[in-house]
Amino acid sequence: MSKSTINAPQGATGGGESQRYPLDAFRFCPRCGHDQLGREQERAIRCGVCGFLFFFNTAAASAAFIFHQDQLILCVRARDPGREKLDLPGGFQEYDETIEQGLQREIREELNIETGDFSYLCSAPNDYLYAGVLYKVTDVFFTCTARTISTIRPADDVAGYILVNPLEVNPEEFAFQSTRQAFQHLLSAYGVRSATSADGIA
Repeated sequence: MSKSTINAPQGATGGGESQRYPLDAFRFCPRCGHDQLGREQERAIRCGVCGFLFFFNTAAASAAFIFHQDQLILCVRARDPGREKLDLPGGFQEYDETIEQGLQREIREELNIETGDFSYLCSAPNDYLYAGVLYKVTDVFFTCTARTISTIRPADDVAGYILVNPLEVNPEEFAFQSTRQAFQHLLSAYGVRSATSADGIA
């Protein structure tokens, strides 16, 4: 793989930004400053002068299908990638927090609601294009419930939200391919083959 700009893999979004892997964004060694960086395996750079080695590991993110009674709470993205498309509340993990802690933090930051009854659903790879750099991400998906939404208030990178019957959701309206995959897992978990094959999720 060369150091020139490359096309993002299928599933990446970004509204026309230049699409680059993290490795391509670095020209000089962070330790010694020389421009002798080379690729080491698929996800690392090594300096040919001082030997500095750095791995660009996959980032971890979490998201939740939140049920309020028999409806899903879905977010509308306020920013690219995927501005104005549907998304789930969630986001990237901060240092030294668990997936569960990070997800609950993100839900509070984005929707200002309390949730419970968390259950693991699935995980999926995702390509997240931000500021011209393509990040490789593993998204971890959960289901959970919100008993009350009286305090709900969109914030952070959420422009708004909708309450919707899961069977009325068009998966193509989701911003990311990983979310579309997880949504199909959700339907399968409830024994629903497609969004038009049943009257509701029990």
